[in-house]
Amino acid sequence: MRKRLMAGALAATMFVATACGTGGAGGADGDLREVTVNIVPFSPNAVLFLGMEKGMFAERGIEVNIQRAASPVPVVASLVAGQADFGFVTTPVLINANREGTPVQCVSPIDGQVSPDRDASALVASADSGVQDLADLAGRTVAVVQLASINLIGAKKMIEDAGATGTEFVAMPFPQMPQALADGRVDAAVITSPYVEQAVDAGAVTLANPSSDLLPNSTIYCYAATAQALERDPELARDFQAAMTEAIEYARDNEPETLDTLVEHLDLSPEEARAQVIPSNWVPEINVESIGTIQDLMAEQGAIDSTVEPGDLVWQPGATG
Repeated sequence: MRKRLMAGALAATMFVATACGTGGAGGADGDLREVTVNIVPFSPNAVLFLGMEKGMFAERGIEVNIQRAASPVPVVASLVAGQADFGFVTTPVLINANREGTPVQCVSPIDGQVSPDRDASALVASADSGVQDLADLAGRTVAVVQLASINLIGAKKMIEDAGATGTEFVAMPFPQMPQALADGRVDAAVITSPYVEQAVDAGAVTLANPSSDLLPNSTIYCYAATAQALERDPELARDFQAAMTEAIEYARDNEPETLDTLVEHLDLSPEEARAQVIPSNWVPEINVESIGTIQDLMAEQGAIDSTVEPGDLVWQPGATG
């Protein structure tokens, strides 16, 4: 069953990719290494875009090409297939990949760790659903980006803690969620920027912010690579990690400039871009302990029947090669 899912995910990755390329030495000019990063488009990608635009990758001999995927599972497939060098994964996907024999490791945070004070994602209910609080989601339908996602885990815990039962979760790409809410195809959704603003502008009601409410200062997503690729070229991983660290630290003090990158890279208007939120505490390190906390929550919910060592899921300079 899992092999069929991964095959389907790989096909999805190939379908949604908007750019292609492989890593390794030698860019188009012979000086830069072309590196493909597979992302799930959302506002925190602004830090990566900033690093590209400010030359932080180029200074380290890297030229970044962007691929786009609908969710983290096809990103893992693209990494395994060698179609991308680094890719966006959420912590649950990272855990499941390693449990199932696909060694993938976090190399860098996306934007830091989860801010306890602000969030770019929210659990919202449609304007016409009649849902006013988490308890009202009993027997209702909630969209999440995928059924093995950090969004599902957080929303499920908060809904169950509110006493609601019988909630159905369905997988749906973020860009489709605002219209699905407006059409009444789902009652609620865990949705992220820049799409959450569209839903709220259309009347959606914010019920909770699962990531910041449950997992402050945690690592809930990262840019990852396969262990094989990291062993083959640890220098590339060190340079990518260093560029992202510089970008995160620069973005901390220059958030408006960081958000402006979304105009070109996510096709937002300048006004929409400046309205986005990067939900970061700006700590450019992976929180290993939080990966264990998320894994424990997955086990409590029956999502997994075995565990992995959290520290093995994080790459460190000097750990390979």
